[in-house]
Amino acid sequence: MLLAIDIGNTNVKLGTFVGDELTATWRLETDSVRMPDEYAVLLDWLLHRRGLTFDDLDGVSMSSTVPAMVPIFRELAANYLRKDCEVLEVKATGNTGVVVAIDNPAEMGPDRVVDALAAIELYHVPAVIVDFGTATTFDAVDRDGRLLGMALAPGLRTAMDGLFQRAARLSRVELEPPREVIGRNTVAALRSGWVYGYVGLVEGLVNRMKAELGPETLVIATGGLADYVLSETRVVDVHDPTLTLKGLRLYFERNRGCGDA
Repeated sequence: MLLAIDIGNTNVKLGTFVGDELTATWRLETDSVRMPDEYAVLLDWLLHRRGLTFDDLDGVSMSSTVPAMVPIFRELAANYLRKDCEVLEVKATGNTGVVVAIDNPAEMGPDRVVDALAAIELYHVPAVIVDFGTATTFDAVDRDGRLLGMALAPGLRTAMDGLFQRAARLSRVELEPPREVIGRNTVAALRSGWVYGYVGLVEGLVNRMKAELGPETLVIATGGLADYVLSETRVVDVHDPTLTLKGLRLYFERNRGCGDA
């Protein structure tokens, strides 16, 4: 059984695979102060709820955009998993199946690479992959499987956090779908601008990327905040919340037995 671990700035997403079937998913808070033993206790409990133990895991595929978290999960694996459990971290030097065609390929996040790999192998290219997380990323993959680059925007929550911090008279509101565009009170106005304004951002960037990649471009959405936007737009063709985990499985299959590729 493979454990896929996607470490982001806000959450750690985990999933188990038996063959190519994703059998379970979980989400934990990203906290670089938490000890490896603490994460081990949480993971042990999550596995136990599925009738599993650490001994059931024979492989780990991991990507991280938070460097401080990597040693934590490596120590967890070393102390709690089987000695023959192969642990792979996504690296540009590995067999990624993706040509990273930006100015400095080392700058490309590992989660971006495995998302592109999943798009290439599970769907079709050219594609735009929109990942709604702490930041919202728009990855452009051409028909030759080249990751050409991306656009980066503040995430749906991140964008409003700055407004709430800087505007003294605006109180923080919960993120909920607006009932109308023209808000008749402050809360309604904030929700309208928050959601519909972000929809406009997404549609604008997607349409500009499709103009460069071609009209047959597939638009794939992923990430934990996608649902708030997708109900209000038709520019997305596929919603796959577990795209990154699937890409981690594909990376592991390409690199298993090669050491820490």
